[in-house]
Amino acid sequence: MKLSLNIRTPWISISWGTLLLIALSVTGASAQSETDSTRTVADTPRVEKDPKPYRKNLLKINLAALTMVKSYNFSYEHLLGRKVSFVAGYNKMSEQTLSDLQITKRVSDKIFDDGDRIKEDLDRIRVSNTAYTAEFRFYGGQFSGARGFYLALYGRYVNTKINYDYEYATSTRTFNIPLKSNLKGYAGGILLGTQFIISRTISLDIYAGGHYGTIKGDADGPIDLTAMSQQDKKNLKDDLESTATIRDKKYLTAEVTNSGVTAKVKGPLIGIRGGFSLGIAF
Repeated sequence: MKLSLNIRTPWISISWGTLLLIALSVTGASAQSETDSTRTVADTPRVEKDPKPYRKNLLKINLAALTMVKSYNFSYEHLLGRKVSFVAGYNKMSEQTLSDLQITKRVSDKIFDDGDRIKEDLDRIRVSNTAYTAEFRFYGGQFSGARGFYLALYGRYVNTKINYDYEYATSTRTFNIPLKSNLKGYAGGILLGTQFIISRTISLDIYAGGHYGTIKGDADGPIDLTAMSQQDKKNLKDDLESTATIRDKKYLTAEVTNSGVTAKVKGPLIGIRGGFSLGIAF
């Protein structure tokens, strides 16, 4: 027996079979829509946000340099990318007697004995220094920003002035020669360090490394040496050149005349960098 419902109007005629097909089609479409919607939400990858947002700029001062060598060392760091930064540094040390510096005292006490000439010369050597540094840092770790362990490559320009009251004794008298030198050099080096960011605004930067390059300059010591014999002048020349001799290679060439001493310096620039810097991040 065929079961049918006929709804007759001037325009519509529908049977039970037709209604059943429509109901199944709507239900299937609804179920498919829900399944696709559920799959889309489930399959969307979850993006992990960095729980510690970072600042891109840091301004720091090296407290170790201020304490050990009485120099003002400032640096500005800017993030170029998520884990790469550029650092510009400026160092200024006003004229100081070497024997007055804390680091010189500690080193000389451990290496030299009382009465050694080099230890006595520290009281007669005054040094001032200016340096500019350009540095690229590469940070490790999972979080973004200038924090954590890093490796740095840097270049440095230095301008050092040395005033040395050079004392030279002959058989007849002692000469005090006021040597003044102006040295300029370039070097490249590597650093290892780690930086901490506290409360998003305070930075602690600890690092150590070294550089190697070339330095050259002139020295001048005007003094009347007419009373000095030619042999004593030759001995003075040899004595001066021996102060800058490494493994029998001379890096200082001196000339002694009646009007004083002149010299040219050209040699390796070897330096050590280290510090503990405190700064602000913004």
